[in-house]
Amino acid sequence: MITVPRSILKRFRTLCRRGGLHKYRASNGPVVTLIGGSAGYRIHAVSPDLAIEYRHSDACDAETIRLPLDALEACEGRDDEPVVIEARSGGSATLSWGDRGVPRQSEVEQPQPGTIDFPGTPTTFTPNEPGLWPALRDAVATTDESSTRYALGCLHLRGKIGRIDATDGRHILSQTGFQFGFDEDVLVPASKILGCRDLDLSEDVAVGRSGEWIGFGLGQTLVMLRVQKEGRFPKIDEIIPTPERAPSRLELSARDAVFLRDVIQRLPSNDPQHAPVTLDLNGKVLIRSRDAEQSRPTEVELTSSSLHGDPVLLNTDRRYVERALRLGFREAHIYGPNSPVLCRDDRRRFLWALLGVDSAIPRSDDPIRIESSTVSVSIPRTRKHSEPAMSVQNLPPVVANEPAKPVHRIKRPCSVTKSGPIEQAIALRDALRNTTSVAHQLVRALKQRQRQNRIVESTLASLKQLQKVAG
Repeated sequence: MITVPRSILKRFRTLCRRGGLHKYRASNGPVVTLIGGSAGYRIHAVSPDLAIEYRHSDACDAETIRLPLDALEACEGRDDEPVVIEARSGGSATLSWGDRGVPRQSEVEQPQPGTIDFPGTPTTFTPNEPGLWPALRDAVATTDESSTRYALGCLHLRGKIGRIDATDGRHILSQTGFQFGFDEDVLVPASKILGCRDLDLSEDVAVGRSGEWIGFGLGQTLVMLRVQKEGRFPKIDEIIPTPERAPSRLELSARDAVFLRDVIQRLPSNDPQHAPVTLDLNGKVLIRSRDAEQSRPTEVELTSSSLHGDPVLLNTDRRYVERALRLGFREAHIYGPNSPVLCRDDRRRFLWALLGVDSAIPRSDDPIRIESSTVSVSIPRTRKHSEPAMSVQNLPPVVANEPAKPVHRIKRPCSVTKSGPIEQAIALRDALRNTTSVAHQLVRALKQRQRQNRIVESTLASLKQLQKVAG
């Protein structure tokens, strides 16, 4: 007999689904194995490329019970109500639990052992700070599991330099500052279980290797991925340029970054596949977009941001701009209208390819204008990055292939004070639009507060009635 809380079974099944174990259909389907003993119990499941194990120190009977993965769905829950799992004669197993005071029971046939053995636990683990787990999640989001030419559906773990590289062929994310405990460069599947929020994100992450498997341990949970020996990964070090070579550098203010992240996906688009926007960086920081049926482009001006260096016109997929903002980047190094854009901080490099500049939206004398300074935004508190787990001396040196070009700040031209009736009318129209937008936001906020007040009044009235009944 092995007793497991419902919440643990729920979490374990969720992890299996995150990793795609529910799709693994061997002869007897995905199998969950429970192994009990005086030192506690273990729950594990395995597929050809993924293995998951949960350990607990509660002593129980020394026995092994196998369950179909689907059997956990009936008895799992959010509470810690115990589920008693017992092996029966004849090869079946009984699961007994309580559901808010109602006794429940389920009987299932124990499947035969799977054809894949659970990998051995690494003998040594190398500790890393909790930041490794979300870094793995960001890396997985940069991959392409459908790629066949290169192993773009894998993460490239650079053991000696402590780096994680990922790419889908259109954008690259490289993150460093970790310790893996091995010197080799290995490829592991970009499983969605990596970085998932179902585990405690405040836990340190321990990394270990056992033969062909790489393990990531968080608390009582161990996630293991099989090394992919046959895959080829692009040589991204030959692709990512050095920041010093960039003739232009875009610097976003914190306020403009928050505003742009919120608005960029809501701008009109004439191409749902690439979702293009034009970045016009020439004295002002302008972003233009246009719907196929829209005669006038929509133009956003980031009023508190600036360009350092040469003016440039870019055409890009907006999703990469939004991703760079969500990753926390505020600077972009620009190498020209047909070269990838690089964002960089002390531990990460993010590079994405541009669209053809021939499709860029040209300037218009009468665009639909939005200025970031006229829209109210709430700037979140920035979280400090964790200190690197490895010393700076172990990082690879940065070598510039070409001498750095001097960059010069382009001064913003003075505003024109003279204007005719048409210009004044356009300015008045734009001001009225901005005022209308602010008014709509205010109305929504007032309506929400009114609903909240009604809920509070209703709650207070109900409490008064309960007091009268109690009295």
